[in-house]
Amino acid sequence: MYDLIIIGGGPGGVAAGVYAARKTFKTLLITDSFGGQSLVSADIQNWIGTKSVSGFDFAKMLEDHLRAQEDIEIVDNDRASLVKKIDGGFSVQTEGGKNYETK
Repeated sequence: MYDLIIIGGGPGGVAAGVYAARKTFKTLLITDSFGGQSLVSADIQNWIGTKSVSGFDFAKMLEDHLRAQEDIEIVDNDRASLVKKIDGGFSVQTEGGKNYETK
C-alpha cells in the first residue's frame, strides 16, 4: 500500500514525485515515458532558469532529477489503464497487468 501513486512522467508528475520523496511518503510513479508533451518540442524557451533546451534533453533532466531521489519507486515503460476506488483507498492497474494500491 503506497501513500501516493503518481500517474505520468511530465513536469507536473515529476515535481510531485520529487516533493513526495523529500517528505518520505511511500510513493510510486507510473509513466510510459518521461517528459510529457515536451518530448515533441524541438526547443523549449519558457522553462524558468533555462534559456533554451530541447524536449529530449528536458525529458532526460526530469528523469535524472526524479531518479536522484531515494524514497520513490518508479515504474516506467507502462501506463495506468484503470483507477478504481477500493476500501481504504484506490487500486491502479497498468496496461502491463500490474496492480498497485494507494491511500
